[in-house]
Amino acid sequence: MLKKFSYQLEHVLVSQGGSVQMYFVSKKDILYFLAIWGTILFISFSYLFGSESFGIIDGLIRFVIVGYLIWIWFRTRYKIEENILNIQCGGFNWKINIEEIRKIRKVKSIFAAPALSIDRLEILYGKYDVVSISPKNEDKFIELLLNENPQIPIDVNSNY
Repeated sequence: MLKKFSYQLEHVLVSQGGSVQMYFVSKKDILYFLAIWGTILFISFSYLFGSESFGIIDGLIRFVIVGYLIWIWFRTRYKIEENILNIQCGGFNWKINIEEIRKIRKVKSIFAAPALSIDRLEILYGKYDVVSISPKNEDKFIELLLNENPQIPIDVNSNY
């Protein structure tokens, strides 16, 4: 049985076995809001009010694109559980062993990543792997990662 505790920025699930799962939602910028929702509106209005006749295949493709963008908007999140950082962005998932994290630094970037903000945390892990994320509560997120692995160097003076 799971008990759910809600906070303003994240959700904590505590299981009977005592393991704690901490969820963090992605921070959301106006830039990403306009890009995602602008695309959704454009596709929807062009389909509904366009002068051309569209076929079933075209409508299905548009529906899939709109659905996937909505899925990304509402399901970009990060979970810390049992020494694993699980990153979810739409249908994509990354699992990172927290012991393998070599460095965390704050960056600003618009490049594609499982993040909905240009203010990001760049996580270097494994031998050459890098992923950028944007948890809404960065300080709490970093604190929990350091609880799991206190050896992680944090660079807060990078491109921020």
